[in-house]
Amino acid sequence: MAGLLKRGRGDVETSPVESASSPPAERRLRFSGAVAVWTFTALLGVLALALLLGPVGGYGPLATPHLPWWLIALGFAAGELCVVHLEFRRSAHSFSLADVPMVLGLLFSSAPQLLAGALVGTGLVYVLHRRLPPIKVAFNLAQLAVATALAVLILHGVVAEAGIGPQAWAGVYLATFTAGILTIVFIAAAMSLSEGMIHAPTLRQMLGMDALVTITNTSLALAMAVVLAHDPRALPLLAVPAVTVFAVYRAYLTERQRHEKLEFLYEANRTLARSPEVAEALEGLLLRSLEAFRCEIAEIVLFGDGRPLRTRLGPKEERRVLEEVEPDLVDGLRGLVDDASPVTIVDRGSGSPALRAHLAREGVQHGVVAMLRGEEREIGTLMLANRLGLTRTFSPDDLRLLEALANNASVALQYDRLEQAVLQLRELQDRLHHQAFHDPLTDLPNRALLLEAVRTGLSARNEDFAVLFVDVDDFKTVNDSLGHGVGDELLVAVATRLRQCVRPGDLVARMGGDEFGILLRPVADPAAGGLQVAERVMRAFSLPVPVGDQLISVHVSVGIATSAENDEGEEGMLRNADLAMYQAKTAGKARYELFAPAMADAIVRRHALKEELRRAVDDRDLAVHYQSIVSLETGVPVAAEALVRWTHTERGPVAPVEFIPLAEETGLILPIGRFVLGEACRQLVDGLDGGDERFRVHVNVSAVELRDPGLVESVEHALATTGLRPQRLVLEMTESQLLENPAASAERFQQLRDLGVRLALDDFGTGYSSLSYLHALPLDILKIAKTFVDTLEGGGPEASFARMIIELARTLELDVIAEGIESTAQLEALRALGCQYGQGFLMAEPTAADAFVSGPSRVP
Repeated sequence: MAGLLKRGRGDVETSPVESASSPPAERRLRFSGAVAVWTFTALLGVLALALLLGPVGGYGPLATPHLPWWLIALGFAAGELCVVHLEFRRSAHSFSLADVPMVLGLLFSSAPQLLAGALVGTGLVYVLHRRLPPIKVAFNLAQLAVATALAVLILHGVVAEAGIGPQAWAGVYLATFTAGILTIVFIAAAMSLSEGMIHAPTLRQMLGMDALVTITNTSLALAMAVVLAHDPRALPLLAVPAVTVFAVYRAYLTERQRHEKLEFLYEANRTLARSPEVAEALEGLLLRSLEAFRCEIAEIVLFGDGRPLRTRLGPKEERRVLEEVEPDLVDGLRGLVDDASPVTIVDRGSGSPALRAHLAREGVQHGVVAMLRGEEREIGTLMLANRLGLTRTFSPDDLRLLEALANNASVALQYDRLEQAVLQLRELQDRLHHQAFHDPLTDLPNRALLLEAVRTGLSARNEDFAVLFVDVDDFKTVNDSLGHGVGDELLVAVATRLRQCVRPGDLVARMGGDEFGILLRPVADPAAGGLQVAERVMRAFSLPVPVGDQLISVHVSVGIATSAENDEGEEGMLRNADLAMYQAKTAGKARYELFAPAMADAIVRRHALKEELRRAVDDRDLAVHYQSIVSLETGVPVAAEALVRWTHTERGPVAPVEFIPLAEETGLILPIGRFVLGEACRQLVDGLDGGDERFRVHVNVSAVELRDPGLVESVEHALATTGLRPQRLVLEMTESQLLENPAASAERFQQLRDLGVRLALDDFGTGYSSLSYLHALPLDILKIAKTFVDTLEGGGPEASFARMIIELARTLELDVIAEGIESTAQLEALRALGCQYGQGFLMAEPTAADAFVSGPSRVP
């Protein structure tokens, strides 16, 4: 039965155009697809015209009677009118008897007559009956002309003599098969240009269906041609059963479609009834609607008592579940449907301005909206839509099916289930909103929420407020030495203390990492209020923070900015507070600073200083000075610490505390470290030691250098090029540097120790080393931090820290050097504790190599 039907040669039926998700990208893709199809159509038209004016135009009929073009046109029109459309479950096929007039025209008409009849008859049906858009009409006629012209060329190339015999039959079969394959290829190409590449299974299905129908229709047409050539009066004997079978099969397919639509309604209702969650039920309903109506977008808007919620599938894989919808858009949807018109077709010019703008943004060309009607009120709308492209429109049968679907869905969605579901969904939305604007670790508001609060505060110009930027000092050291779990617990404890420092109406937020923000709102004097809270924060962290079973000393740096000093929006205000916090860190940490406009200028100067430092490193405009390390017993210098110095061409000497952090930030510390190491080794060999072969030079190694894989190689190179014995070189690292990565630090220490150099641990006592870890390191020297030396002068209990470090070094058989000795009282206290060596301004200040003298020092 199906063999009596033929896929319509020109009636392109495709799934909707797919494009990118953003509206501008969508429009570009849609317009580029349409232009590509028009260009393809023009090429087909040129090819058809070339064939007609060239080899095809001279071919005449192969048999009698000769059929005129208008009779061929009537045949094509009748064939295209006798079409069965199958449009269900995301597939579409159009079958007709168009092959019959094609075969009769090949045999009984000249090529020009056949082409004219085919184009006129088919074109009239497309324009007047099917009302296809211009792009479809043009493409279908162009590809039909090419397929017909090539069929003529093939037939006359196979058939050597006039008449209808086996040779002509074979030629007709080959011609129609070729024309059918070309039709499928042209349609697939147009779909690929407008919608994306067609999948191979779809193309195979199209070719298989075409082959089946072609062989049947061609056989029927050849039988009619034989009868027409011998006795035309017998044609009704073939026409009557053919038309009868066609009508019966079409009725069968119509009934089958009706049953499939009923099945669709049943499955849709079962999806709504059986799904435990409304969101899942709505997605299932929309997915079945996309398949049944072969549309690109399906969405349901539920009105409810609060803000309306929308669930949407498409285009492509886009999925939105129960998101809030603007009231203006909902009003536009409500205005489209009512009890008198529960279903309506929409396009870009439909509805309210808000709805038209929404349809334009989404690129919707045409769609249909149905009302979800409850017993007492309208509970929502269901919309199906397509966008620009070679897409199908919605037929009256589609509208009736959608109305039935909407009525059934309304029954399933209303009453308590819907109200309860909407309530649950709003609770879910509230949770998701909280998660989006709160930090999961501390449950504090996050940076986005703080920015929004600052933005709101700035818009209310009658209120003044302050923002504090809080940074935990040296948090990375704690995190690396005690573990990330302890670090997270510490951040939670810090968040708790910060909450205790503010009023209930103030906002404490975690900005990320170890940074926090505080919004004080409103305050009569924002500067004074910010300073008071900053002082309160400092007092709060004067005591250690309990984390698990241990106490950790925590200090913070705080920057303060006020709305009165801000004219750059919320980002500018946070930036000002951040600049003030950075100023506090630069000044020594564990303090607070109030933002001043000059700080921004300082940042600019700091950036300029980075570039100038880079040039100084490239031009070797740096120098190395030396500070004596003396024996506290004899007063004789036994070593010197190499210290880098930079004299700016315009600013003069730049303090190391200013340019060393810049060097570490930019990575310039690596070439600077190599320069200091090479100079120290060279100058020691050149006479810095005053002839004392036991005199050593100390060189500092930064955390960046310690992580550098080339550190050991650099030390080897410096020793080799200068000839310095490794035992005369001491490399100093701070305790906090080692703890950034203890395992890697221990490995690097051992590699350096294997070279023969001596190793010193600088600023000992300021980190978090355990005794077992300290014992495992290949150390030679401990240096007591100036912090502990300063406590000796008062003679209080703090002096016990220095005593403990000296006794620990003696136990571990390590030398001890006390740093920062500035008074005779400190010196005497260290001597009394048995400290071996010391350095500081009391004995000698750093000097250049040519001024350095390794003779007796100024030790009292």
